[in-house]
Amino acid sequence: MSRREAREIAYKMLFSQSFGDIGWDKNDIVNILDEGQKMGEKDLEFVTKILKGVSEHNSEINAIIERNLQNYRIERVFSTDIAALKLATYELKYTDTPAQVVMNEAIDIVKKYSSEKSFSFVNSVLSKIYKEISNE
Repeated sequence: MSRREAREIAYKMLFSQSFGDIGWDKNDIVNILDEGQKMGEKDLEFVTKILKGVSEHNSEINAIIERNLQNYRIERVFSTDIAALKLATYELKYTDTPAQVVMNEAIDIVKKYSSEKSFSFVNSVLSKIYKEISNE
């Protein structure tokens, strides 16, 4: 499994959280895999690290996203877009993954799973978030 695929699994898990308190254990993660998709231990560690990190820093991540939304409240943004923004914000702030990789993969995920216009919205918000985080 590539990092991109593992990141997509983390995204799906974050999105599923918008429907209730979904677990983060190995079985929950494996259940979300596409048919025939296999996950190694390193991939599982990567996904789990992201999910735990977003959960631990959820309030701060939400605040960062909210500050960088223009004319929107976080509650009004599509759940698909919020999941991508949370994933990317966590990686930008708390990991050493290159910003360009984080942003490109978040945009690709949004293009795949959200509305036609969402990718430009998410790209704009992520650009603002990146500027805020890089100036800290």
